[in-house]
Amino acid sequence: MLLVQIVIGVLCRMLLLTGECNEVSSPSTFTRFAFPSYKFRGESALLECGYELAGKPAGRTREQNPPSSRNPYDVFQDYYNDGEERHGGEKIYSVKWYKDNEEFYRYVPSATPPIKSYKIEGVRVDPNHSDNTKVLLRSLTLKSSGVYRCEISAEAPSFDSVQGEGRMDVIYMPKDGPHINGDSDHRSYHMGETLELNCTSGRSYPASTLQWYLNDVQVTDPGMLVPYPRFQNPHGLITSYLGLNVVVGPHHYRDGILRIRCVASLSPVLWREGKESILQWEQPTLDNREAMLLAAKPAKPEVPSLIRRKWLVQNY
Repeated sequence: MLLVQIVIGVLCRMLLLTGECNEVSSPSTFTRFAFPSYKFRGESALLECGYELAGKPAGRTREQNPPSSRNPYDVFQDYYNDGEERHGGEKIYSVKWYKDNEEFYRYVPSATPPIKSYKIEGVRVDPNHSDNTKVLLRSLTLKSSGVYRCEISAEAPSFDSVQGEGRMDVIYMPKDGPHINGDSDHRSYHMGETLELNCTSGRSYPASTLQWYLNDVQVTDPGMLVPYPRFQNPHGLITSYLGLNVVVGPHHYRDGILRIRCVASLSPVLWREGKESILQWEQPTLDNREAMLLAAKPAKPEVPSLIRRKWLVQNY
C-alpha cells in the first residue's frame, strides 16, 4: 500500500510539472492565504501562504483582525492559526510561487540553499524577508500585475499538494486632469445650438472611468455621450476620453446656471476622492430697456437669448 501511494505521488508530481494534475482535495489545508489586491507602483507587496499538513492537530484559532484595522487593499482568504509551525507527521517537500503560471520563487528545505528565486519581468523578490510561508516583493511596476499562485507539496508517503491563487494589480494614479475642452473659440451660444465638449483623463493604470454631470445629475443618455478609444501611452499608462453633445435649452438651467462636470475615477476602492473639472454658464437676462424695445417693435424678429460662458476648473 505504501509503495502504491509513493508511485501515485511521484506520477502526480510529474504531471504537475506539465499542468495536467490539479490535486487540491488533500488533507493539507491553508491556514492563511493573503495577498494585496491592489498596490501602488513602487511599493512593496507581502504574499502570505500559511498552511498545515495532515496529521497536525487543529491549532488554536485567533480572532481575525476587524475590518477597520485591515488594509483596504488586502484580500484575506482562509484562516489564521496560532502562528506556530507544527506539521504533524508530514514534512514539506516544497513551497512554490508562480506569477501567471511562471515560477519565480521556491522553498525546498532539503535543498542547499533551501530558498531560490527566478528572475521574471515585474517580480523582484527580497530573499532576506521571504521564507516558507511568505514572499516579499519590492519595487512593484505595472508589469507586476497578474495572477499569483502558491503551491505546497508534502513529502512521502502522502505527496499531498494544495494551492491557492489571487490577482494583484499595480495601479498608477493620474497626476492631473480630467480636462474639459472643445468649442474654445465660442464666447456664446444661441438657444438650440449644440454644445460639444470633450473630457480627457490624466494618464493612469488601470484606465480611468469618465462621467459627465449636468447640474449634479449624471448623464446616462447614450445620445449625449460620445465614447472614444482609449490611448495606450508608453510604459503601459492609459488615457481615457469621453465626449458630450448637448443641445442648449432653457430646461438645462437651474436658477439661471448650467453647470457641467467631468469626473474621473478608477473605482471607489482605488480612488475615493476622484478629481473633477467643472464648466459653468450663466444665463443672461434682458434689462428693462431691452424689454421695452422688443415690445415697441413687435414686427422685428425676436432677439434670441444668448448664453455667456464662464470657465471654472476645480480639483478635489
